[in-house]
Amino acid sequence: MSDLLAATSTTLGVPEDLVRRSAEARAAEAGSNVDEILTAWGGGEAIVVTSSAAPEPPPSVEVSSEPPAQQEDVAPDIVIETPPAQTAPMATAPPGTYQPPVLVGAPDKPGMIILGAIGLFLVVLMMGLIGPSVATDEPGSRTSEIPYSQTAVNGQRVYASLGCAACHTQMVRPVVADVGLGAVTLNDTNQVVGDRRFGPDLSDVGTRMTSSQLEATVTGDTTKHPPHNLAPKDMTALVAYLLESRNSEG
Repeated sequence: MSDLLAATSTTLGVPEDLVRRSAEARAAEAGSNVDEILTAWGGGEAIVVTSSAAPEPPPSVEVSSEPPAQQEDVAPDIVIETPPAQTAPMATAPPGTYQPPVLVGAPDKPGMIILGAIGLFLVVLMMGLIGPSVATDEPGSRTSEIPYSQTAVNGQRVYASLGCAACHTQMVRPVVADVGLGAVTLNDTNQVVGDRRFGPDLSDVGTRMTSSQLEATVTGDTTKHPPHNLAPKDMTALVAYLLESRNSEG
């Protein structure tokens, strides 16, 4: 019925509620049913009226020409949503193609550094060691050549044969470590320079020790010095060499 009522309402241009009530009244008066009345109003077959009274035409509906009153439109609350800020995607390199940044600086020049260090070393060597050791003929110049006696020269041979130069030096260097050992040895020395210094330097030992102290040291009586059992002649010569080994006044 709902579909037939809607179709009839559309055909007549009358609201469905009004059509339904009119069809129910007509069906009660004509002894018919509502569907048949709706079919007849909608353009279907004629309705057989059992009553002697002529069927009444469908009720007329006055349609007002005035437009329906317009309701005030109430604007709903409008919420403006701000879209999230779009950030530009970071450019990424394909896998395996990323190259880390390379910092480029001034090129190193190790050769220049090495040459500068060598030059500085040579200057220091000339000024601190070689320069002061050069003997000159100027008046008042100092020399390291000692005027040994013949006995002392023989004692120098004993000194060399005993291997004293393996533990003692006879060369005062122009360095802080040798301050107090005597005058700096010059390159004209006639002493036994020595290989290495395990014991004390003996270039100026004649100003520090007496003949008896030197003999006691050589024989190992008073110190831990390795003992040497020398013939009296050799002992006398060796002590003479050590006593005459003096580069400074004493």
